[in-house]
This record gives sequence, structure tokens and C-alpha cells, in this order.
Amino acid sequence: MIAAFRNLGTVPGGEENEPAGNLLQSLGTTSPGRPDPEVPLAGSDHPTWAAFRRLERENRLLVGHAEMLARALGACPNCWGTILDCEDCGGVGRPGAFAPDRARFDLFVLPVIARVMGNEVTAGDVGNRPA
Repeated sequence: MIAAFRNLGTVPGGEENEPAGNLLQSLGTTSPGRPDPEVPLAGSDHPTWAAFRRLERENRLLVGHAEMLARALGACPNCWGTILDCEDCGGVGRPGAFAPDRARFDLFVLPVIARVMGNEVTAGDVGNRPA
């Protein structure tokens, strides 16, 4: 991530400590056909309702995946411990803060750990392993 900020000419810390704002600003100025991101898109450039509904479905799917992974890691599904005044966790909900959801852990995390450790785990192995 730091390498990406360096490529953009910004690095965390020091005088330029707003990489996200700088990134958004640079993205807004480099979007083709959008000289001013604050100005609404012109007629034919408006997304269709079908495209809008598709994006809504994709967003719900991604939010669902993020929530499942957060629960598998014992993190707050709302903020992952990044919002100090989070309504759900009060900002303490980073991964490992809560007991992981065992079924989701076995489904999403255990296969990754097994691969990193050099062992292959199949879906049938997960249900048959000792508790």
C-alpha cells in the first residue's frame, strides 16, 4: 500500500498525511469524460435503472461477504475496529476482538491457514476434524 502511495506521490506521515483524500482528488481529475466530478453526468451518460439495480445487488453481496469474513475473524462486521464511536463495538472490534464464528472460520480461514502451512484441506476435511 505504501508503494502505491509513493507512486501517487504521497506517503503516510509528514506533510502529506491525507493519502485517501489525495487519491480521491487524483481519481476525480483523471476520470475520462468527467472534468468536474461535482457536476452531474449529462443525459446519455446517466446509468440505467438496470445498471443501478445491478450495482445495488453487487453492493449487498459484497457487504454480506465482508460481514461473514468479519464474523469468521472475530471482528466487528460494521467497522472492523476502525470507527472509534461505532454503534456495535465502540471501536474495539478489530479482528480477534471477539470469538470467531467457528463455522465461518472453518469455511473461510482454515483453508487459507492450511495452504500457508503447506497442507491441503478439502471441504470434507473441515467437518471431520477433531474439535
